[in-house]
Amino acid sequence: MRFLMRFNSLFNLSLRGSSLVFRFVLSFYIIKFLGLEASGIYGLALGAVGIAPALLGWGLNYFVARDIVGLGLAEAAPRVKTRLFVTTVSLAAATLLALVLALATGYRIGRIDVFITILIWLEVYSADIHIALIAMEKAVEANVLVFIRLAAWVPFVIGLGVAFSELRTLEAIFVGWIASYAVAFGFLLYVIRHLPMRETLSTPLEKAWVTERLKGSWYIYVADLGLVGLVYVDRYIVSFLLGLKLTGLYTFYWSLANSLQTLMATAVVQLALPALFKAHNSGMIDRWRSTMRRQLIKTASFSTAIAVALFITCEAFMGYLNMPELAQHRDVFVLMLVAAIVRCCSDLFNVGLTSMRKDNLYATINLAGLFLTGAMAYVMISRFGFLGTGIATLATALIVATVRAAFLVTFIRRQTQGGPPPQGTGS
Repeated sequence: MRFLMRFNSLFNLSLRGSSLVFRFVLSFYIIKFLGLEASGIYGLALGAVGIAPALLGWGLNYFVARDIVGLGLAEAAPRVKTRLFVTTVSLAAATLLALVLALATGYRIGRIDVFITILIWLEVYSADIHIALIAMEKAVEANVLVFIRLAAWVPFVIGLGVAFSELRTLEAIFVGWIASYAVAFGFLLYVIRHLPMRETLSTPLEKAWVTERLKGSWYIYVADLGLVGLVYVDRYIVSFLLGLKLTGLYTFYWSLANSLQTLMATAVVQLALPALFKAHNSGMIDRWRSTMRRQLIKTASFSTAIAVALFITCEAFMGYLNMPELAQHRDVFVLMLVAAIVRCCSDLFNVGLTSMRKDNLYATINLAGLFLTGAMAYVMISRFGFLGTGIATLATALIVATVRAAFLVTFIRRQTQGGPPPQGTGS
């Protein structure tokens, strides 16, 4: 059993690593063959698709995951069905609102907008299904689905684009991305092949469950919005102040720096949660402190090593592909890599707050971080231009990490002086 768990962890990590490699190559492909403006549009689309699951999720997936843990497919299916119904209503309302706003403002809807809308629908559904599969201990299947829709299509799109110049377009990239969801849906049907679909579809919706959970999901919703806002909101400010070309360059650097944070979250930070929970529940604060110290050293050292490797690899690619325009703003890339290292440690502090059950504080800091990200980006870009994007990213990461760390230190001191740590939700 231990061998199988270790194999599953390595398999999941290899899938995540492969996804990052393919996305890394895709970023270079877009810059090299489509240009900076296309990279900017792709970055804004990526942001919209990334934000949508949190914006339209209402914090319900947190409760779905908690309520179906330990259940089989047949037992969990009615609740997942209810969750997907809420998602459908939310997506339909959001799409209708966007259409009305476009008509009212005279915005001309193009093919790219249609593609992005389709991707948003597909990604929100996929996020719901991913959480459900993880809760039912089907992490391998869930991560295969993530790999299919995020990365497996990339080499095919790049190969066709390199071979046929007429396919070097954003439309081709979006079509390939959309097609990956069809493949993912086919794999999902295989995963749930033993599920009695007719009986599941005929089960009534759990309206009481939705009503009850929506009353208590606001802080999870706020936390989710804060987390995605910290990741995506600044690119829209770059687009507003500096235009699409520099947005494309910013998106390119961001994709590389964010790959570091994503890999660390999968390989180190998320794995620290059970250890910190156990240490906190033991009532021995020294045990929690030593566990956090070990995890922090591991996070800081690994993330720094990966950041150095990313910088060296990026320099080699830029030289090999003759892309001097990327090297002109090398200082911004360095700042963003340092910020990624800080955010990795900050993510660990977030896990520490979760282990102490400080849910309200967790949500409040995330939301404050969202507003800080926007304000810092606007001020620094207005003052320093494109260099301000890197300064703002690093400054925001340092402030948020410092605040999280300060609260953790405060709680540790209180518990050291006041006895065993409380087990309930705190603020």
